[in-house]
Amino acid sequence: MNLPRRAFLHRGTLLAAAAASAPALLLAQAAVKPLRAAVIGWTGRGEFGHGFDQVFRGVENVTVEAVSDPDPAGLKKAAERSGARRQYRDYRELLEREKPDLVAICMRHPDLHREVALAALQTARGLFLEKPFTETMEDADAVLAAAEKTGARIAVAHVRRYTPEFLKFKALLDEGFLGEIRHVIVHGKQDERSGGEDLIVLGTHDFDFLRFCLGDPLWCFAQVSVGGLDVTRQDIRQGREPIRVAGDTVRAQFAFPKNVQMFWTSQKTGDKWNTNFSKREKWGFEVVGTKRVVVYQSGFGFAFLDSPFLAHLDEASKWQPLPEPANYAADPVRHSIIGNLVQALAKGGQPACSGYDGRWAIEMVSAVYRSHFLGARVNFPLADRRHPLA
Repeated sequence: MNLPRRAFLHRGTLLAAAAASAPALLLAQAAVKPLRAAVIGWTGRGEFGHGFDQVFRGVENVTVEAVSDPDPAGLKKAAERSGARRQYRDYRELLEREKPDLVAICMRHPDLHREVALAALQTARGLFLEKPFTETMEDADAVLAAAEKTGARIAVAHVRRYTPEFLKFKALLDEGFLGEIRHVIVHGKQDERSGGEDLIVLGTHDFDFLRFCLGDPLWCFAQVSVGGLDVTRQDIRQGREPIRVAGDTVRAQFAFPKNVQMFWTSQKTGDKWNTNFSKREKWGFEVVGTKRVVVYQSGFGFAFLDSPFLAHLDEASKWQPLPEPANYAADPVRHSIIGNLVQALAKGGQPACSGYDGRWAIEMVSAVYRSHFLGARVNFPLADRRHPLA
């Protein structure tokens, strides 16, 4: 897959909305009755995620009844894109009058997610939330507690869990293609948002996918710096996106089951490294196993070495595209975030990326700061649920 990050995220949007032909039939069977959907966003304040105002378009047995946006021009455009029948400036009025079964909370800025989600859970059976799930663990705990009271299901837009290329990699991992994993190295995007902002804006994708592949983390040890010096509480700030962050460089180590270590880094260098490159991005990861090495690089895709070593003077040194896994079958509903959510509502269980998964990503971000300020390793689950940047 030779996709830059922006194209990858766009593809994730299309995956979320896909339900033509075969997917439509499957969704029609899964849904007990027609579901009424609503879309909530805010132009200029996180907008509609990565095109997620269109997340319900074309989904069989789901009608987009309404959209809300405080911005009049943004509202008009979102209504056109989403195909919504009615428009509202205030999401509270929308929820009160429409009482939708499904709600898409699309604003990218997570400080709004708790408020909107708690209101939506008064009536909705299913929520879709743009990532990050919430800004804090306390917010995540509150939203999940409300959902548990009503039995509602929550899906979070960590799109790698729904993307065929990443699911195929997971299948190969499960089949033992790499052997036993020795370690994983993950590189953040490291543009002008390097460090703390990279950690929550993009690192949550990394944390969610690695947890999907490796299991729940056991502990975290991290160091956060700004200008080469350890971050203090005086360095806490609002990022370019209005999220509380700290530091321009983050180096974090996580332990996973089976003696697997994962290293995540986002570094401020002060040179051209922190500018956007023309084709490839710094965002990527390397998984080193006892049989093979697999890499993913944004703008390049997946490749592997048929050896556990990086340096060779023979044929094993050639990077190759990943083979097809033996135990993988395309599932249109599994590749659709909304299709997967509707299926969870009909059959029980949780979506592929649930609210609990979304909370885990926020907990891993919180652990980075908690470890840094304590100067010590912290274990999961975190006993202190307070936001470490509060």
